[in-house]
Amino acid sequence: MHKIYPSQYKDIDAITLESDLLQVQFLPKHGGKMASFVYKKTAREFLVQAPELSYKQLQFSGKYTDAECSGFDDMFPTIDSMTYSDYPWQGVEMADHGEVCGLPWEVEVGADDLLMSVYGVRFPYKLEKRITFESEHVLRIDYRAINLSPFDLDFLWAAHPMIDTADGVEILVPYEGQQQARCIFSSDPQLGAYGDQLSWPETLRKDGKMEKLAMMMPKKTSNSGAKTYKFFFKERLPEGWCAIRYTSDGTVLRFTFPEEKVPYLGIWTNDRVFNDYYNIALEMCTGSMDRPDLAKLYQQNSILRGKSEYRWYLKLQVDAS
Repeated sequence: MHKIYPSQYKDIDAITLESDLLQVQFLPKHGGKMASFVYKKTAREFLVQAPELSYKQLQFSGKYTDAECSGFDDMFPTIDSMTYSDYPWQGVEMADHGEVCGLPWEVEVGADDLLMSVYGVRFPYKLEKRITFESEHVLRIDYRAINLSPFDLDFLWAAHPMIDTADGVEILVPYEGQQQARCIFSSDPQLGAYGDQLSWPETLRKDGKMEKLAMMMPKKTSNSGAKTYKFFFKERLPEGWCAIRYTSDGTVLRFTFPEEKVPYLGIWTNDRVFNDYYNIALEMCTGSMDRPDLAKLYQQNSILRGKSEYRWYLKLQVDAS
């Protein structure tokens, strides 16, 4: 039995979708954020929750980290703020973490689906997502980005699910054997700096020690050793999926998507450096390196053609014993 109904998240309005196994909350007026994703059998909340009782709203083109900064936001048409360089939008600033997470979305509630949409402010596009349950343990989101102008738009979409990893997790990816990755940032200079090459599933640090990138150990009681870092795999994904497995009980949260439309994967690990959170974000994306111009430099970019559209989907599946 699937249900869709109005609800409350902290002190703001929300919409909840519920199956026999999953309960998911969205905030249409606040970037269309997925605020909560709960597996009902064990009451596990997969997404990071900010501790404040009042929701901290993100203003349009505001600094993402100054707002609520939790749950799962869509990053579009960029992650990092940048200045667009090509005609006809030369000199136009692309907002920090994209435009859409700082805008109210229009919403239509159907009998068994939720449709949300939003128009660009500085760029002429419309982004839609239709949310349904594919089964009792699979939530499906179908995306459509529409270019309303006759000019091509360099863009990227990236998922930004801040996944609670307090129980410790193993990261699962479809690559076989050792892989190479590019460091985007790191608070630990011994691990790497921007542009440094890392190895997966473990990498040699500059101090000669090995770092296991595929494992996040259970949360420590102190902040000793706190660190955060992010990297992108250098090669396209061979298959459209990634997942985390909780070491405490074997529960798996799996993301699946079409690899021909969403071919790149970034991983952000945060061990209490940012907001004292203990989280991982698996950032599957249409273009790498957190911004369209750098993605183009590495030939890992995506383009929304003039008067055209770009479609993809994302499934969130929970497998638990």
